[in-house]
Amino acid sequence: MTEETHRTKTPENVSDEWARTLRVTVEPEPGFDPDGDSKPPTLVFPDTTTAFSVFNDSTFELLRAIRAKKPASISAAARLVERDKSNVHAQLRRMAAYGVVEFIENGAAKRPIVKYDRITFDVSVSLIGRSEDEASGELTA
Repeated sequence: MTEETHRTKTPENVSDEWARTLRVTVEPEPGFDPDGDSKPPTLVFPDTTTAFSVFNDSTFELLRAIRAKKPASISAAARLVERDKSNVHAQLRRMAAYGVVEFIENGAAKRPIVKYDRITFDVSVSLIGRSEDEASGELTA
């Protein structure tokens, strides 16, 4: 899955509260269907490295500022967090590719919109290496 092709889908029969909550998970439980009708919108990442490259302190600061102040443009959003416009634009473009934010055309400007009130992380990290030999308990090369 790449950020260019991933889209989050909100099932039509999900409660309004669930629709405003984005669930972020890494390697979901067997049988999980991201297009199912009874789950909240969900982003599935292949590993924690990818998930935390998208969601970090900088991301959350930007999302909160946009949600609270509703800036009219990417430039205005960059001013809110006192960061370079090109960096904020790249971060917003990446989050838009994952469906976390949307842009509304406002003349020549793009107004960023945060789609969710809450982001819930469901991450389980295995402490057993993938190449660990279960019989001997030793790591293999």
